[in-house]
Amino acid sequence: MKRLENKVAVFVGGGSAVGSVALRAFLEEGAKVVLVDIDEKYFERTEEIRREYGEERVRTILGACTDQREMDRAMAFAIQAFGRLDILLNIAGFHGSGHIHNIEPRQWNLALDVTCSGAYRASKAAFPYMKAQGSGHIVNFASLGGRGNRSVAISYAASKAACIGLTRAMAMEMAPYGVHVVSFAPGTLDTKEFARIPEKGSTGFKLPPGGIPGMPGYTGPLLYVGQSVIKDRPVADLTEIAYALVYLSSDESDYLTGDCVDMNGGILMQP
Repeated sequence: MKRLENKVAVFVGGGSAVGSVALRAFLEEGAKVVLVDIDEKYFERTEEIRREYGEERVRTILGACTDQREMDRAMAFAIQAFGRLDILLNIAGFHGSGHIHNIEPRQWNLALDVTCSGAYRASKAAFPYMKAQGSGHIVNFASLGGRGNRSVAISYAASKAACIGLTRAMAMEMAPYGVHVVSFAPGTLDTKEFARIPEKGSTGFKLPPGGIPGMPGYTGPLLYVGQSVIKDRPVADLTEIAYALVYLSSDESDYLTGDCVDMNGGILMQP
């Protein structure tokens, strides 16, 4: 039997690079999937695989995790389409950009609203269905940038760290009802095959020639230096990430809740 046979998953931020690759892995493992994102253009990445599996296995719906009503509607849509809700992947995120002296308040607020509050809203919408079933898995997509000292925008680091804290609190509340909640913090990902879609609401900052290491748009010679301690593996393949998410969403991980699962090539090793 496949690991996700008869399971229904909702991907919030499903049109992202990670969501697009995870979709195939989840479908291959037997799941039915609802992709949620803020614009139809994000779903173009999965058009081929959606044609392959058809609407009986994968559906899409527009929705912003910054709006509770839209998250409520997305979860209700999953129930209407597939009859249950077993898995919620909160993949949506917003980097923002800038430093402590020049980041715009709107950028700071939006990063927290999408990455942390967005995961809360989606989880709040999904929880009643999971509670009624007596089971469920929620995976919040965090980052190495929220776990250790990295050259990332402060809005990104703060929002990812907040998401990890949210995960622990939700895990405690939901455990009595059979719902498992974890965060997942990968290191640098290999997304070069995916065209970058500008973040909705982002505001660019002028960077020096070549950019700043760790910041969006950096093209300098040290781009991947120090990204991993594994020989010849500076970045993670998205398929590896996808199958880690499969495990975290499956019954195989039922004794895991509240933790932040790191996958970063060994550059952050917890005691």
